Amino acid sequence: MLTIRRFQKGDEEILSIMIRRTLREVNYTSPKSELDYLIPHYSPETMVELSETGHTYVLEEDGQIIGSGTILPDGETEAEIVAAFLSPESIGKGYGRKLFETLEADELAAMATRVWLTSSDMAVEFYEHMGWVNPNGPRARAGEDNLLYMEKRK
Repeated sequence: MLTIRRFQKGDEEILSIMIRRTLREVNYTSPKSELDYLIPHYSPETMVELSETGHTYVLEEDGQIIGSGTILPDGETEAEIVAAFLSPESIGKGYGRKLFETLEADELAAMATRVWLTSSDMAVEFYEHMGWVNPNGPRARAGEDNLLYMEKRK
């Protein structure tokens, strides 16, 4: 049975391990420099910090953590979704849709006029399927870090 709940102290270690594993096994086509930054970035301490700054949701299947995502306030009118990951074996089962429905229904998203995220090459089709668009044009990269930006406007 799939459940979605808010982050609790004690989740951080399992989430860090799951996210790092997903980055290595699923995002392997991402530039090496990006992975070299992201894999150590998602430490247990980062997971706690994200949960304290925004709203982090945890997906569990039969009591096992299989995914998470965080929505953060970005100024007074925007919100950003970060650290949205599923374990490799959980991808393609509709769980990502459930996670994003939860994140998009969160009060931080509801108050925002624009919700945005950065996407890996591996996830951009999922986001497009969920109604997200790249404001710079399909698959266009922008900014100093040459990232794929996706957004939803209200």
